[in-house]
Amino acid sequence: MTSSLSISEAVAFAHGQSGPESSIAAAAQDIDMDAILRRRAAATPDAVALRFLKNGEDDIAELTYRQLDLRAARLARQLKQQLAPGARVLLVLEPGLNYVTALFAIFKAGATAVPSFPPVGSRAVARFASICNDCNAQLVIAEGSLHAAVDRLNASLSAEGNFPEWLFAGSDFFEAQDTQPIAADATDDVGTSEPFPALLQYTSGSTGNPKGVVLSAANLISNSRVLDIRLGSAEKHIGFTWLPPYHDMGLMGALLLSVYSGFTLVVMTPAHFVQRPLRWLKGLSTHRVTTSVAPNFALDLCVDTITDEEIAELDLSRLKMLFCGAEPVRQATLDRFSEKFKAAGFSSAAFVPCYGLAEATLFISGKANRDAIPKTLLLDHEALACGQAKPATADAPATAVISCGTVASGHVMAIVDPDTRQQLPAGAVGELWFKGASVAQAYLNQPEASTETFHAFIADDRQDGPYLRTGDLGFMLDDELYITGRIKDVIIFAGRNLYPQDIEAAAQASHPAIRTNGVAAFSVTRDDTEQLVVVAEILRSAKLNGEDLENVEDAIAAAITRSHGVAPHTVHLAPVSTIPLTTSGKVRRSACRDAFNAGSLAYAKARPTPSATATETDSTTLFQQG
Repeated sequence: MTSSLSISEAVAFAHGQSGPESSIAAAAQDIDMDAILRRRAAATPDAVALRFLKNGEDDIAELTYRQLDLRAARLARQLKQQLAPGARVLLVLEPGLNYVTALFAIFKAGATAVPSFPPVGSRAVARFASICNDCNAQLVIAEGSLHAAVDRLNASLSAEGNFPEWLFAGSDFFEAQDTQPIAADATDDVGTSEPFPALLQYTSGSTGNPKGVVLSAANLISNSRVLDIRLGSAEKHIGFTWLPPYHDMGLMGALLLSVYSGFTLVVMTPAHFVQRPLRWLKGLSTHRVTTSVAPNFALDLCVDTITDEEIAELDLSRLKMLFCGAEPVRQATLDRFSEKFKAAGFSSAAFVPCYGLAEATLFISGKANRDAIPKTLLLDHEALACGQAKPATADAPATAVISCGTVASGHVMAIVDPDTRQQLPAGAVGELWFKGASVAQAYLNQPEASTETFHAFIADDRQDGPYLRTGDLGFMLDDELYITGRIKDVIIFAGRNLYPQDIEAAAQASHPAIRTNGVAAFSVTRDDTEQLVVVAEILRSAKLNGEDLENVEDAIAAAITRSHGVAPHTVHLAPVSTIPLTTSGKVRRSACRDAFNAGSLAYAKARPTPSATATETDSTTLFQQG
C-alpha cells in the first residue's frame, strides 16, 4: 500500500521542489496556507491571485498576491490583539475578495476559521446559530449591512450569554486599510506554530445535523497537493468558481487550491450564477479558463436555460478540466451537457468525475488521465443489487456506473464489509474506507461519533488503520473507484440493495413534466413492511390538469417497476422547491422522509379544466399504488 504524504514532502511540492534536501529546507517555514501565500507574494508579487466579477459579468476587481498578503496581514494584526491563539472566528462575509482576505487573516492570526452562510433568512440564521453555539465562536466577521441585526442574531444563540464579538467589514473596509502604514516585513510576524485547528468545516447535513469537521494546516496542504497533482503542470492554469466559499468544494477545491498552485482564480457569487447560469459559461469563455468545478445540478441548469443563440457566442475549447462531484455523478447529466455545448468547443474529455467529502478535507479520487473521456461501466442490475459488479448482458437490465478515477496520491482506499469490517475483493460492493494525510482530525465536541468515523480498523488487524469510514458504498476495479450510494440511503427489498439515485434517474426520465434533479426516493416502514416512496417535483411551466398528473404518476410507477422490479407504494407529486437540498445541490433524502412522515410535504395542484368544479379546482394530488 502507498504511504501517506509527510508535511515536508507536501511543502516541497508547493515550491516545485523534490528530494529530501529540498523538503528539509522548506519544511521549517511552509507548514500552513499562510506560508504558501507569503511565498507567492514574495516570488510573484504582481501576479493576479483573484479576479472578482462583482456583477457576475464585466464589473471586475482584482487582487495580486502581494495585495492579498498585505491586506490579510493588516487585519491579522488587529485580530491578534483581540483573540487568543486558536480562537474560533465565524466568517460570514459574502463571497468575494474580502472573504478570501479575511480567511487568510484568520490563518495569519493563528485563529481557527469557521466558514458559514451569511445569516440572512430564517434557515440561514438557524444554521448560523447552530454553528456559533457548537464551536463557541469568539468573533464573527460579517458584512456591515448586518450591524443593525446584531441584537436579533445574538438572541438566536444559546441562552448562556456567551455572545461573540462582532467585526463588521463594509464595502470599503479593506480598501481603507490599504492606506495604513505597514512595515515591509510585517507579514512575517503574524503567524503561529501552535497546534490549533486551521479550520472547522461544517458538513452540509445531507444525512443529519451538520457536524464541525476539525481540519489542521497539514490537512489543507495535503488536499491542495493532491488536487495540484491532478491539475498537472503542463500549462498555466486559469480557474473559475461560483461555488459558495463556505462549502468544501468552493473553499478547498477552488480558493485554497488556487493560492497553493499559483494560478489566477476568477470568482463569481453563487447568486449571480443561479440568476443567470449563462454568466458562468461566458466567464469561462471570456477569461480563457482552463479549469472549473460544478455539481450535477449546475450542469443541468445550464442545459435547461441557455439557448442555441447564446451558445454561438461562447468558446469553451480552452476548458480542459471540469471537476464534477455529486452523489454519484450522473451519466445522463454529462451526456446532456456535452451534446448541448459541443457547438461551443466543449469536449467531454474535460469532465473530471470526482469523489470527496468534508471529513477527508475534500478530494478522495478523480479521473487521472486528462485526455480521456470518463470511463463508464454497464453492469448487470441484479448482480449489483446483490453486491457484485458484473458486466451486463444484452438480455438483462443494466445499470451505468461512472468511474470516479484513482485515489489521491499518497492515500489508501479499502472496500470493507460495513458489518464484519472485513476487506472485500475487487468488484465487490462495500463501504469506502480511506486513510492518509488529508483525513480530518475529528468532529468537534462529538467524541463517540469521531471514534466511530475516524478510527476504524480492518477486522483482526489493528495495524491496518486508522481509516475514515465514509458511509458511502462502492467498489474498485482496475484501481479505479466507482460509487454506488450511501449506506443510510440504501433501500432493501427481498435481500436486494436498491440505490435511490438509480430509482430517481428512472423516475426523472419517465416524463418531461418532472423537474431536472427534482426527484427523491426513500423507504418508510409501515406495519413492519418497507415501502418505497418517490417524491417528484412538477415544473411550473407544465400546467397539468388532474388527468395529466395521473399520467405522470403512472409513468413514474411503470418506469421504476420496469427498471428495478419493484413498484413504488407512494408517488407524491410536488411543486418545485419542495425537496430539501444541501448547499451543493444534493437531495437530503432523510429530511424529505421526515417531512413525508410528518405530512408536511406540499402537493402539486392540478390545473382546472373548463368543466372542473370549484372543489376539483382546489384539490391537491397524492397518488398511491399498492
